[in-house]
Amino acid sequence: MKNNILTGPSYKIHEKPQKLIFLLHGYGDNADNFIHIANHLDEIEFKANYIALNAPTIIPDYPIGRQWFPLNPNKTKTFSYKKNESKKIASEILYSLSSLENTIMKIKDNYGLQFNDCFVIGFSQGGMIAFEFGNYFQKSFAGLGIISSRIIREETVKNSLLLKTPIFISHGDKDEVLPIENFHKSCKFLKENKLFFEDHLISGDAHTISPKTISILKKFIKKNI
Repeated sequence: MKNNILTGPSYKIHEKPQKLIFLLHGYGDNADNFIHIANHLDEIEFKANYIALNAPTIIPDYPIGRQWFPLNPNKTKTFSYKKNESKKIASEILYSLSSLENTIMKIKDNYGLQFNDCFVIGFSQGGMIAFEFGNYFQKSFAGLGIISSRIIREETVKNSLLLKTPIFISHGDKDEVLPIENFHKSCKFLKENKLFFEDHLISGDAHTISPKTISILKKFIKKNI
């Protein structure tokens, strides 16, 4: 797993950026389709470059769609993940996390930056992986973003560096892919584990990254650059 590097397009504005913002797409999407978020998110004062990364696995029978891990062992369209479920899911998640580690390390080293100069922001399944990565990796980041997603972890957080990492979590109250209950459960988990987070319930939003979400996310980034 040490040699696995994820691919994806970049939105490079600065020859020597001060921040890097990594964008993780949702299930069935790909980085080429997701990089456009950078155009809406960027502010000159961020002095940031943006990198959208492809999930490591192609979805069977859907070659343009990628996944960070299979939905579940029964191949039904849910995002449940518990300790007693398939070892394959746990293995795929670990592979994605290891690949992210290798990729982010390589890119930030190329710019002479540190991990706390990096934001990792994910949508839907990408948001699940963003949080898992923050907990898996023994470094603190500039910030983690969990958009229209959920926290799949049930175990108590033991990574003390994650406690120092600002977390952004948002959700539309009309989301039918991941209903709003997922947002409330995730916020409860973050609060119980005493994590440093801000939560935003977006009125009228479905399973999407709306202009309102972008506006609030920009404020989060600005606070933490």
